[in-house]
Amino acid sequence: MTTTEDELAALRAENERLRIRLAGQDSDDMTVHRRGWGWAIPSAALIVVGALLAPVVVITTWAQREVTSTEAFVATFAPLARDRAVQTLVADRTVGAIEDQLDVAGLTGALFDGIRGLDLPPRAKTALSALEAPATAGIQDLVSGTVDRFVASDQFADLWKQLLRTGHTQMVASLSGDRRAAVAIGADGSIGIQLGPVVAEVKERLVDRGLTFAERIPAVDRTIVIATSDAAVRAQTGYTLLQVSAVWLPWLLVACIAVGVVMARRRARALTLAAVGVALAMLATLAGIGIGRVFAVRALAPDLMPRNAARAVYDTVVAFAAHAAVAGAVLAACVALVAWFAGSSDTARRLRHLAVRGAGALRRRGDALGIGTGRVGVQLYRGRVVIRALIALGAGTVIVLGRPLEPALVVWTLVGALVLVAVLEVLQRPEGARGDAGVSPGTDDPVGSAAH
Repeated sequence: MTTTEDELAALRAENERLRIRLAGQDSDDMTVHRRGWGWAIPSAALIVVGALLAPVVVITTWAQREVTSTEAFVATFAPLARDRAVQTLVADRTVGAIEDQLDVAGLTGALFDGIRGLDLPPRAKTALSALEAPATAGIQDLVSGTVDRFVASDQFADLWKQLLRTGHTQMVASLSGDRRAAVAIGADGSIGIQLGPVVAEVKERLVDRGLTFAERIPAVDRTIVIATSDAAVRAQTGYTLLQVSAVWLPWLLVACIAVGVVMARRRARALTLAAVGVALAMLATLAGIGIGRVFAVRALAPDLMPRNAARAVYDTVVAFAAHAAVAGAVLAACVALVAWFAGSSDTARRLRHLAVRGAGALRRRGDALGIGTGRVGVQLYRGRVVIRALIALGAGTVIVLGRPLEPALVVWTLVGALVLVAVLEVLQRPEGARGDAGVSPGTDDPVGSAAH
C-alpha cells in the first residue's frame, strides 16, 4: 500500500469518526451559543409548571366527564348494580325502608287477634298463638327474599341504569341542590341514589305474590349514599368553571412545555426532562388515588356502608382517572425515550448510527436483488423531514383524539410511527449515492439530519 493510499485510508477513518460524533448534533446544539443563561430560568419554570399541571388536567377531565356526559356517568356507575357488596347494601336498606313503613309484626298480630276473637276451642287458640311468631318470620323472610332476588336480577340492573340516566339528565337540578332528583348531590359532597323507585318495584312484586297488605307501603323518600367526593361539591359550585377548565387546561399544559422546550438551550434534553417530569407527576397522581382509597373507605365505612361496598364504589368511581394517569405516564415515558434518542448523548448517537448502517445494509441488499427504490428513493430522501413530521403529527393526532386514552393505544401508536420511520429510512436514497457507498457526511443520521 502506497503512502497516498495510507493517507487516504487514515482520512476516511477520521471522517468516519467525525461523522459518528456529529451525527446526533441537533438544532439545539447550534443554538447553545445564541441563547444565554437568561433563557434557562423561564424555560425551566415553564416546564415545571407544565409537569405540575398534569395531575390537575387528569382530575379536571375526569370530573368534567362525569358531570357533563350522561353516557360516561352511566358507564361509570352502572357496573355497581352487578357488584355483590352493593347489591347486599341496597337489599338491606330496601328491606329496612319497607319494615319502617310496614309493621309486619303488628299486622300479623292484628290478624291473629281477629282469629282468636272467634269462638275457638282453647287448644286451637293455644296452637294459634304458637303459629303467630313463625308466621311473622315467614312474611319477613318472604319480603327479604323478594328483595334479594330483585336486586340480583337483570331488572334491577336495568332499573339502576335507568335511574342513573334519568338522574344525569336532571343534573342541573342536582347541582342546584334539588332533593327530588334521582341522583342527589348533598351539600357535604355525598352522592346518593333515591330508594323510592326500588321500593315501588318491590311493592308491586309483593302484591303480585298475593301479599295485598303490601299496598299499604307508602312512597319512600330516602337516599342511599354511594359516594362522597369533594369534586361533587366543586362541580356543584363551579359547573361552568369546570367545563372551561377541562377544555383549556390541557392546552395550557402543552403550551407551557412547548414554549419551555423552545426556549431551552438544549431542546432535546429539555423535552426529555419535561416528559420525565410529567411521568413522575402521573405516578404521583396514581399514588394519590391509592391513598385516597384508604381515606374514602374510612369516611364511608362503617357508618354509611360496609367496607367491601365502599371499596367497590371508590374503585368504580376513580377508574377513569386511574386509567388516564397510567396512559399519561406511558405517553410521557414514550416521549422521553424518543427525545433521548434524538438527543446528543454518545449512546444515542451510536444507536442512531447503527440504525442508519442497518438501513443502508438493507438498501444495498435490495440493490443487489434488483429491487432498489431508484428515483422514488431520491424523492423520499428529499422530503424526509416533511414525511417524518407528518408521521409525528399523525401519531399525535391519534393519541389526542383517542378516547378513552389507554396505555395500549399510546404504545401501539408509537410502535406504528417507529415502523413507518424505519421503512422510510430503508426506502429513501441519498442523492448521488450508489447503493450506500457514497453517503455524504451528515446524511447518515435519521434524527439528527431532520433536526437541523
